[in-house]
Amino acid sequence: MKFKILALLGVLLVHAKFSLAQMPDSIKQHIDTSLNVLKRHSLYGKKVDWKKVEQQVYEKAKVAKTKSDTFEALKIAFDVLGDKHAQYYQYDHQYRLPNKELEARQSDSLKAGWKLGARIVNKMIGDVAYLSIPYMGVNKQADIDKYANWIYDAVADLNKTQPKAWIIDLRLNGGGNIRPMLSGLGMFFKDGIVSYYVDRDGKTEDEAAFKVGEFTIDGKVQANIKNKIAPIRPKKIAVLIGPGTGSSGEGVAVVLQQRKGTKLFGTKSAGVANATNGYVFADDKAYFLISTASIGNKNKKVMPEFVIPDVEVKQLESFGNLPEDPAVKAAIKWLK
Repeated sequence: MKFKILALLGVLLVHAKFSLAQMPDSIKQHIDTSLNVLKRHSLYGKKVDWKKVEQQVYEKAKVAKTKSDTFEALKIAFDVLGDKHAQYYQYDHQYRLPNKELEARQSDSLKAGWKLGARIVNKMIGDVAYLSIPYMGVNKQADIDKYANWIYDAVADLNKTQPKAWIIDLRLNGGGNIRPMLSGLGMFFKDGIVSYYVDRDGKTEDEAAFKVGEFTIDGKVQANIKNKIAPIRPKKIAVLIGPGTGSSGEGVAVVLQQRKGTKLFGTKSAGVANATNGYVFADDKAYFLISTASIGNKNKKVMPEFVIPDVEVKQLESFGNLPEDPAVKAAIKWLK
């Protein structure tokens, strides 16, 4: 029996070497490059048995004739990482890890709210100021400035009515760029550090802070605010979160939660509260967007990937009738 096992193992090893030997160098190099990106940079890369994954990927890709043919094989590595924040594009293919748990929590009312498009809602509900901040997928500085001023001006308009308290709604905020979001909310924060990013080795980077009402990263102001107003120091701010609050939206919630007199209402967030980086290779035909760092609070403590509300409100959202929205009503009860 022992001899048979050893003999079989020898056959498998010869077969593996033969398959690899028959693979074109360009395809082998593409697979190696792809796996190295994930090994070196993924937030979850240290938890993976890469030797085992490599064997599985090469076995799946043994009949590949082009780099595009390796797509299904490389999905194996993405599945093992379990990165719900990751996106994988290669030639005409794209892949994102299924997240059935999150999908099950996304209500029809939430989806209807998304269909209205990215918009800021700023209105008074009685004597309480309500501000909804949407997804902001912008990268150019001109656009960051534009969106930051969009939020800032909405807050300034509400502040003219002298509200008694504030609600900031992040339930439709699936992420994007955190810089315009926090730049637009600068008037609510005192000077000081609010967050870091922490990589898988515990190294911190991107020190985020507020200074004289402006949002900075590593000391650099992140947006040009045109019409600045005096600081706003409400005793209480209610923040609304839920399964539609993801990525940078979760980051905004984490930063606001550290502000004194702030309480979170709703249900737990999407669970992708971390930082991502993009990697382009294969002559710009392949692109990995992967999680590379966790969010750390002002004390460099790594925060959970789910943001949990202080007050759970399970009832469905009512974006079309905000005064009757259960989370809004619960927030106003606390604010008053």
